[in-house]
Amino acid sequence: MIKNQSVKMLALSFVPFIMVLGNSMLIPVLTDIKRELNITSLEANLVLSYFSFSAALIIPFLGFLSDRIGRKKVIIPALVLYGVGGLISGFASVFAKDPYKLIIFGRIVQGFGAAGTSPIAMALVSDMFSSTERSKALGIIEASNGVGKVVSPILGSIIAMIAWYFIFFSYSFLTIPVAVFVGLVIKEDRSHAERKNLRIYFGEIWTILKAKGFSLGICLLGGFGILFILYGVLANISDILGGALTSNVLKRGFIVALPVTTMSIVSYWLGTYLQNRRGIYKKMVLYSFVICIIALLWIPYGESFIIRLVMLEVIGIAAGMALTALNTFVTSCAPPGKRGVITAVYNSCRFLGIAGGPIYFSNFYGQNSKLIFFVIITGGFALLTQQYLQTDRMLQYFGVKK
Repeated sequence: MIKNQSVKMLALSFVPFIMVLGNSMLIPVLTDIKRELNITSLEANLVLSYFSFSAALIIPFLGFLSDRIGRKKVIIPALVLYGVGGLISGFASVFAKDPYKLIIFGRIVQGFGAAGTSPIAMALVSDMFSSTERSKALGIIEASNGVGKVVSPILGSIIAMIAWYFIFFSYSFLTIPVAVFVGLVIKEDRSHAERKNLRIYFGEIWTILKAKGFSLGICLLGGFGILFILYGVLANISDILGGALTSNVLKRGFIVALPVTTMSIVSYWLGTYLQNRRGIYKKMVLYSFVICIIALLWIPYGESFIIRLVMLEVIGIAAGMALTALNTFVTSCAPPGKRGVITAVYNSCRFLGIAGGPIYFSNFYGQNSKLIFFVIITGGFALLTQQYLQTDRMLQYFGVKK
């Protein structure tokens, strides 16, 4: 039984791994894309952002659908669509005279596919494991997400040494084996799919929101904020690296991978550590944002690029702290039949953070107003977390502790 569960976890771990390749493989080569397509830094960043925006828009619908028909029936077609989007962008890069718009279209299609991968896998893992095992299982999922972030910049850099547009084709080569693996080993409990009257279904969702809506809202903002910061700073650092290391694309990939390596390790360790220490969940979220403020304020005053990378490592640690706790909060606050849509909205917020970060952090340290606004908003969120995030309420549903 334990071995069987391990195989299932392995299959589901590949799903967030594949999803995160969508942006992270491209981050080290943004400068190359900008040069080859003769576009601006903002337009290059939009290649990342359109993928995440389209995913964010459709995730809530797919979460609702997974509650109605089952998680597996959403995950497998989504993986196929993800690969198709990559092919559209790849063929556009090779054959189109003005490929940028078609690349963006392919990225939007790919984003629609990504919407049905990691967010739904997170809900499925929560369905499969009891409350005592859930934080560890979700820690593994977040760690897999982190491993994808680690491997993908390096993998993207290696592929780009052949041609930058080969990255788009690689998405389709990677998704099909994962879709087959998930289809073969995951046998979903049909009782988790609830085909209730929609009025009853949304009535129960409303009951959850009335009971813990404010705390849930803080968790949604937290997921948005921590990835907004991480991906924004990564894109900013990548742009700097593109100018400093024009010809060494592989070195760029390794440098971008450093902070997400740290995040992956922290997520995995905390997933086990927090199993019997639920009293510190809230502190993890609070401290992570305070750490991010300090690191971002320190970066402009670093005398060397090494200091900036150290601060980026610190942000990676903070992201791992926050996401492990937030994942457990969100997936534990609703029963299986409603968990899909709640988890999907949370992941939609995460994707919006990934989409908005590279845009906001473009020329971040060249505009003091951006830095001041960021500190005020992030500081305000930390205060909200301290005052209003209710741990006990988020770790129970319908008044029954899990």
